[in-house]
Amino acid sequence: MKSIATETKVGIFVILGIVILALFTIQVGKITVREVGYRVYTYVESAAGLDRNSPVRIAGVQVGRVQSIVLEGTKAKVAIHFPPEVKIPVESKLYVKSVGLLGEKYIEVVPGPGPELVKANGTIEEGGPSVDVDRVLTQLSSIGGDIKIVTQSLSRSLGGEKGERTIEELVTGAKETVTNLQNITQTIDRGEGTLGKLVKDETLYKEAKETMANLSQVAKSIERGEGTLGKLAKDEVLYERTKEMMEAAKGTFANLNQIVQKIESGEGTLGKLVNDDSLYTKTKETMEEAKETLANLNKVSKQIESGEGTLGKLVKDETLYDETKRAIKSVNKAAEGIQETTPVTVLGVVLGTVLR
Repeated sequence: MKSIATETKVGIFVILGIVILALFTIQVGKITVREVGYRVYTYVESAAGLDRNSPVRIAGVQVGRVQSIVLEGTKAKVAIHFPPEVKIPVESKLYVKSVGLLGEKYIEVVPGPGPELVKANGTIEEGGPSVDVDRVLTQLSSIGGDIKIVTQSLSRSLGGEKGERTIEELVTGAKETVTNLQNITQTIDRGEGTLGKLVKDETLYKEAKETMANLSQVAKSIERGEGTLGKLAKDEVLYERTKEMMEAAKGTFANLNQIVQKIESGEGTLGKLVNDDSLYTKTKETMEEAKETLANLNKVSKQIESGEGTLGKLVKDETLYDETKRAIKSVNKAAEGIQETTPVTVLGVVLGTVLR
């Protein structure tokens, strides 16, 4: 049997090394000779930290990887490859996250409600912007500056003898407050004061207990329909009557509302009285005339009261009153004489007519 030549051995060794190197390259670089599955796309505000072959996870389990990242418009278009057994429901959201503050970036997919699934070459929306480490550090730096300003202010306020006195006053005030609270607690524990009596007075407790028992009995009586309030609560007839009254009142209010609307629109006599401006003007003029008439009557009454004019003299002149009284008496006497002589005169006239 011929021995294998040295050159042949070297060639076989080199070929085996190339095969092993290729296998390691495929495994480490996650390169598949033939991709099986489907591709979906997403648009993210920032793809900083994401690379080709970055993991895509669901519930922390890797289910896919990033295939490519390109800029489209103002957003990063990310292509994601999923194996055929991984199904992504419609309305799912994804987030760009990192392992730790400075760790590698990955994509976390939060499944939607479904039941429809994202198809090949479909899209998944970004649920929220990714955490920008530089922005976080900038904010932390700003917060640190604010804290530094506050500590400097506290140092200026509390530093030196003035600050020591302020702290001492605060401590003294706190001690006094604690002492007062202890005194109040001891006073209550001894049953002194209003609050102490409320806490320690057994009689008050018994009265409160009896009151609650009485209230419970009243509630039970009402529940059984006893007494006036119980009948009001349990009487179905009263309930129906009250309901009827409420319905009637509702109808009455509806009618009143219609009347008010008619008045507001100027319908009917009352509506015209309310909305007619000319009637208001005439009424105002009439009131002015009545006011003027009353003023004149007041003036005349004052004149009569002061004895001015004919009527005033008739009212105020006592002599004229006496003369009028005497004249009335004379008239009465004359009337009586006429009544007595009238029959004789009539008889004379009759006889004279007959004798002729």
